[in-house]
Amino acid sequence: MSEEPLSGDHILAKPEKVQVVSQLLKQAPPGEFNEAFSDLRMLVDDDAMMCEEAASLCAVHNKDHFTPVKAEECEVLLTRHNELEENRFLDPQNQVSFKYDHLRRMPSDFQAHPEEDKKGEVWRRALQEALKAYVSNHYPEGLCSVFIKDTAVRKIFVACIESHQHKPSAFWNGLWKSEWTFALASASTSTQVTGTITVQAHYCEDGNTHLRVIKNVEETLLVTADETQTARDFAKLVARVENGIQCGLMEEYQHMNGTYVKSFRRQLPITHTSLDWEKVITAKIVEARVVQ
Repeated sequence: MSEEPLSGDHILAKPEKVQVVSQLLKQAPPGEFNEAFSDLRMLVDDDAMMCEEAASLCAVHNKDHFTPVKAEECEVLLTRHNELEENRFLDPQNQVSFKYDHLRRMPSDFQAHPEEDKKGEVWRRALQEALKAYVSNHYPEGLCSVFIKDTAVRKIFVACIESHQHKPSAFWNGLWKSEWTFALASASTSTQVTGTITVQAHYCEDGNTHLRVIKNVEETLLVTADETQTARDFAKLVARVENGIQCGLMEEYQHMNGTYVKSFRRQLPITHTSLDWEKVITAKIVEARVVQ
């Protein structure tokens, strides 16, 4: 006999399920998409729907987190800025395009993709090299990519930085990413640089603490006729802003003493002891056998 839903329960239709799952997976901490997906798969109990949505949801997660792709043929970040078409991306530094399997995290089908805008490419490569030097000195596992968008009016450069540390065995994962955009102006003219820095950290041992910091900044950059010097000035600008945010986070952390940190945690029951779930499960099993 099938069970009737309890009074007041609402059975979600497929579109509603997809919306809820999508919203939850967009909040999955860095490096934990697979774990979040597996947990939701058990809760939703609709394998057909979950498998149908898996690839597209994973693609959104990978692009939002600037997933690094490192292979013999390419080394680039996955972002919305270098997506050519569905599941195909560009590595401008190595001038190749490739397909990417978001679920398996594997690139394939590499094809030559030369840049036709020679002047723009000279500027892009100068920015890439200057930013790479900065990232190599500041991020142990960092990677950067610079992309160019040529509009009818001007050339726009987008620089992306990503560095992560995934330590699930130690119950924490972390991500630092930043995105910088500016338009190429005439020599001896200042241009506006906009940046967005995002820091995420998730700690999940005997608790569940998720830190997310987003900082939007606006700066000015003097563009000179020397692309190498302008690129170095841009890298210095990025370093100054990001170092300032890093120092601010460290100062805030120093101010957080034990009492302040504990205030984030939910208070334990009256007994002030953790619930031993193993004993609860064992008791339920024994009870079930006795009833039988």
